[in-house]
Amino acid sequence: MPSLTGPRAAVALSAMAVTLAMAVPLAAQDYAAGLLACRRQSDTMARLACYDALPAKAPGTVFRGTGSQVTPPFDLQAPTLLSFESMDAIMVVYLLDGTGAVVQNLHQAGAGTASYLIRHPGRYSLQVNASGGWRMSLEKP
Repeated sequence: MPSLTGPRAAVALSAMAVTLAMAVPLAAQDYAAGLLACRRQSDTMARLACYDALPAKAPGTVFRGTGSQVTPPFDLQAPTLLSFESMDAIMVVYLLDGTGAVVQNLHQAGAGTASYLIRHPGRYSLQVNASGGWRMSLEKP
């Protein structure tokens, strides 16, 4: 790939910045829209710069523990993927609404992972009954 120096480099970088500003949504929180905008770039350098400008995905909420526990309440504004991992023989998870009522009963038999899509916004908590260690995360689907 040829390198640009002097005025040509400044013009190329300015053009790339304008293209990039048009390609990446200002609130580039919407990864799908950002990726689609980058894919539409026909110029290779502009496309790569667009991908580089996308923000790193924000980490979701993570809960870890051993045995039986209830997580602190958390609020969801949109559908959210609950991923859960058991590190021992038995793990039962109750998704509780803001009043403490069971919304969904989930389980993982043996060590392994599973997931559940929480479809509705609201206040929730998780009651975990496990024979060993566990990990759960909440992330955008």
